[in-house]
Amino acid sequence: MSFLIDPPLLLLSGLAIYLLGKRMQWSRHAKIVIGLAIALIFIIFSALLYTDIIRCTFPFFSRLSGSEFMFHSNITHITKSMVPEIIILFLFLLYPVWIFAGYASALLIEKRRRISPEIYTYSDVKSKKRNKGINNGSNGSNAITGANSSISSAGAITNSRNDRTLALPSVYAVKRGKDTRKCVIDAIDSLGGIGKFVQNGDKVVVKVNICGGVPEKIGTFTSIEVADVLADLIISAGAEPIVADADMVWVKFWQAATDSGYVEWAKKKGVRLVNLSETKIVNFDFGPDSALGMEEVSMEMMDADVIISVPTMKTHLLTGVTLAMKNMYGTFPDIDKAKYHKKSIEDTIIEVNSAFTPNLVVIDGSIGGEAIGPLSACPVYFETIIASNDVVMADSIASQMMGYEPMDIVHIKMAYEAGLGDASARFDFSSLSYHHAGGKDGNWERPDPLIKDFYEWGIELILMFPGWDRLFNIGADFLLYDTGRLPIFRYLVPAFLQFLHDVVYENLNGIKSTTGDITRRAINITLIGLVALGCAIGYYWDGYIWRSSLLFELSFLMAIVVAALAAVRMKTVHLIALLAISALVCYVVEHTNISAGLLKYAGSADVSLFTISGWIVMMVVILQLSDFLTSWLKGLAIFKEIRSWKLLPFALILMVFALFFYWEGYLAIAGINVLVMYTVIAAIGLLYSWKHSLEWNASLVVVSVAVGGFMELIGSMAGYWHYHFPETLAVFFALSWAMNTMAVHGLACLVGVDLGAPEKRHLLPRRHDRKKELLHEEG
Repeated sequence: MSFLIDPPLLLLSGLAIYLLGKRMQWSRHAKIVIGLAIALIFIIFSALLYTDIIRCTFPFFSRLSGSEFMFHSNITHITKSMVPEIIILFLFLLYPVWIFAGYASALLIEKRRRISPEIYTYSDVKSKKRNKGINNGSNGSNAITGANSSISSAGAITNSRNDRTLALPSVYAVKRGKDTRKCVIDAIDSLGGIGKFVQNGDKVVVKVNICGGVPEKIGTFTSIEVADVLADLIISAGAEPIVADADMVWVKFWQAATDSGYVEWAKKKGVRLVNLSETKIVNFDFGPDSALGMEEVSMEMMDADVIISVPTMKTHLLTGVTLAMKNMYGTFPDIDKAKYHKKSIEDTIIEVNSAFTPNLVVIDGSIGGEAIGPLSACPVYFETIIASNDVVMADSIASQMMGYEPMDIVHIKMAYEAGLGDASARFDFSSLSYHHAGGKDGNWERPDPLIKDFYEWGIELILMFPGWDRLFNIGADFLLYDTGRLPIFRYLVPAFLQFLHDVVYENLNGIKSTTGDITRRAINITLIGLVALGCAIGYYWDGYIWRSSLLFELSFLMAIVVAALAAVRMKTVHLIALLAISALVCYVVEHTNISAGLLKYAGSADVSLFTISGWIVMMVVILQLSDFLTSWLKGLAIFKEIRSWKLLPFALILMVFALFFYWEGYLAIAGINVLVMYTVIAAIGLLYSWKHSLEWNASLVVVSVAVGGFMELIGSMAGYWHYHFPETLAVFFALSWAMNTMAVHGLACLVGVDLGAPEKRHLLPRRHDRKKELLHEEG
């Protein structure tokens, strides 16, 4: 790995992630995690080379030091001292970007295959023939016209601006109730019924908000209940409903639709669910004076007889609100959303609504999203549905109900001034059937208009610089979206809290430990306490206390804490087996390597108490962290297509282990005892891998190399041990931790204690299992 070789390898990795992701049906999170893992591996290994902690032992480059290899000093004549460290940091920060570039390139190449050279204009949009008050001027724009506004007895707004005349009045209806289905039907009936908008044989595009929300957060995406009742109404009118949305950069439609329940619903309902990014893409001429000019649109939008915008009612950090007009922005099939911010997001919203003006709007306020939306919005159980034949009016009424003055929302004001619809109607809160119990009527937590305008101005300024649009896309979809979903937040943090959950909160929440549980837990804590005591005594006897390394001591102390927390969750028989077999394997491995001269401890000539107790702690930590990683990998379903390849993780690490064993020169000095030992360990590891899941095997390999390699590095830096060759870290020894871990687990399995079966090893059952036990006991 080097600064010249890494970028093309990372680009190829991104391409491979895209191709394998399609082949193996990986979720977006699986792709992100794999991409970050690859970037992290490259960064760590390259950083170790750059700092000359490890030697360059690659064929054809073994004459170079690690830092010389990173710069290819023999060719470029650039040395480590010539390049400022800030430049090196920047190069490493680019590693994930290279992967993204490879992924995005493959995605864009495939996308271009679907683009037709055909060009369409406003007059080709079929749904415009149904829209009221539309003027198709020569400049390609359309407008709603009329004079002063008045409120009808039904609560509707009759729109009439004095310079033009409308064929139909703009009307709206607001319905509140706990029965969302009834509210939707009543709201549409108040506008004249579904038959006023949909005719027999129509093709109706129902634009919902799927990709603009987070599946785990209600109130950030259009509820299936609203989509369901609309589908029923459309079908009852003899028309075909097409529920649609489009991809974003990392937010892929099908994954989001699956996670939010839309795929399962559509299948049961027999309704077409369409990703507009996968349909035929054509060019649309928005006019020479428009902000967009020529832009790509889905042919589904061109061919629709009727367009219904069905957004969820929520706030937006950059536009204040994201309602029916902003929802139509999501019909653009291009994943590159940054370019619309460069062209002005507000102008873009106006343009797309001018071209594809919704014939009907149904704003889903059953559960809305307040605070800093759209992706981090907090749910508001608002129990409200807003319907209108005027997209601007609908957004204006919804904005008022959230607490905004409509004219403070830039795109609403622009649309009103452009004649796209009426934003002058004032909503009367006393007309509601009941007031919101939480006092949210006109009082949502929301971004201040001035603040959101400042953010949008800042983004437009940043996007003026070349290349920043890509970073914006990553930030908007990867950072904002995935802070709500990424496993690093969604799994690892809750996993850490699971310790406290099991140890403390289980008792506080009515889950009582039996007398046997309490006894076993006390025994386990005592055992780990004895191991920790052995570490302390051995640390002193070997004289390491006089070499004191704060980093090593803090890391080891943390490892002991994790081991203790893990011990209270294990059955005693499994813990005893793990401790005993770890001690046995430690003695054999360390004694053999020391005798062969592969390494030397500064405090002892052979295996010491500190070495054995340290090994034991590491094995308990590796077991516990592997539990978490396994549950994470199963949730990501990365390996669902190759679950039968159980031997793959250990076989790969075995191959890499052998290569570095040879490259670093240890094979040449290893005696027959070392070769026999690692051969036996390899056989045990392969046998153990064959009996366990791919996720578990991968977790053991990854965690053991990461944890063991880290401790190898900081112990070597502290001078506690030295390798045969003058290097700070021997990669061979870091990789050997995967071999050692498999040996411990394999031997335990041979004596009848399966450490790879968490459900049998855990002292406390999973929460739902314990609830079942309690119900059974009560019954």
